[in-house]
Amino acid sequence: MKIVVTGGAGFIGRALVQHLLTATEHSVVNIDKLGYASHPDNSLVDAYAGRYWMEPIDINDRAALEQVFGRHSPDAVMHLAAETHVDRSIDDPLSFVHHNVLGTATLLEVTRSHWRGLTPARREAFRFHHVSTDEVFGDLGADRAARFDENSPYAPNSPYSASKAGADGLDLSRLGTPA
Repeated sequence: MKIVVTGGAGFIGRALVQHLLTATEHSVVNIDKLGYASHPDNSLVDAYAGRYWMEPIDINDRAALEQVFGRHSPDAVMHLAAETHVDRSIDDPLSFVHHNVLGTATLLEVTRSHWRGLTPARREAFRFHHVSTDEVFGDLGADRAARFDENSPYAPNSPYSASKAGADGLDLSRLGTPA
């Protein structure tokens, strides 16, 4: 299986990429714009030649995404790419909307176009996994026993969490709809 991981040079994405390469036989295409929060592991290119590719592009670049999907023909997407720092989102909220909401929309459209070109068997097996944040649910307050779950209402309280909630909404709007 060939998996596209967006944000694969970020904190969580890097760990996911390393896990996929060391614990499975899957191939990984790492799409990351290599911004301020990226920490790429350049040794993976040589260590996993033929199973790992680093594609330094922004998910807002539709043409570049289409080229990567055309070159690699993935079987799944794990979407972790995002602007993530709450303090930065307060200073520059439009950047967070641009990357987290519009970037997700671009990735979804490229993925949908790719999916349409797959054989029926590959379409059936194809998966798109979106990774979000608990920040979309707001603050638990002082109750240390409180927990969020899938039924918790959204209550974003920063431009970061609002942009992630917007990306979640785009993903959910595609759930169960014909591509």
